[in-house]
Amino acid sequence: NGEATSLGSGRGAVILLGALAVHSILEMTALGLADTFGDSALLSLSIALHQPAESIALLVAFIKSGLPEADIIKYLSIFSAMGPIGVALGMAVNEFAAPIVDAVMLAVVAGTFVYVGATEVIPEEFEDPENKWKKFLALISGIVSIFVITQYTMTLEAAAH
Repeated sequence: NGEATSLGSGRGAVILLGALAVHSILEMTALGLADTFGDSALLSLSIALHQPAESIALLVAFIKSGLPEADIIKYLSIFSAMGPIGVALGMAVNEFAAPIVDAVMLAVVAGTFVYVGATEVIPEEFEDPENKWKKFLALISGIVSIFVITQYTMTLEAAAH
């Protein structure tokens, strides 16, 4: 029975790996599609702010799963490869594909982020009424921070030209 529990936990960690791998490929594709320094800087900053938390969450899920260390290393290595694959994909599309392909990929990436945030992350956080005002202020602070960083990078780009 302990083996069945371990397999079930391992399956959950692998499912989390799949979801985070897709997320990583998408966000890094967006980075590869970036045309300006400002876009690259903004995306790099946003990735740098949340990628460590994702990686640690994935590691903890695998450690709790009870899978052998060799399997955990194999799965985490797969996850680590997703970022470079995404950047390479974005750069290849940006360089070699028609502009419409670039635009469609960027729309899919942005739409996916907005959809997941609006339908999964935000509603889940507000299900529990505890600290709802703190959560609301954190959400507004995040939105304002993104706006300020975007305006700042646009100022840098304007100064460079």
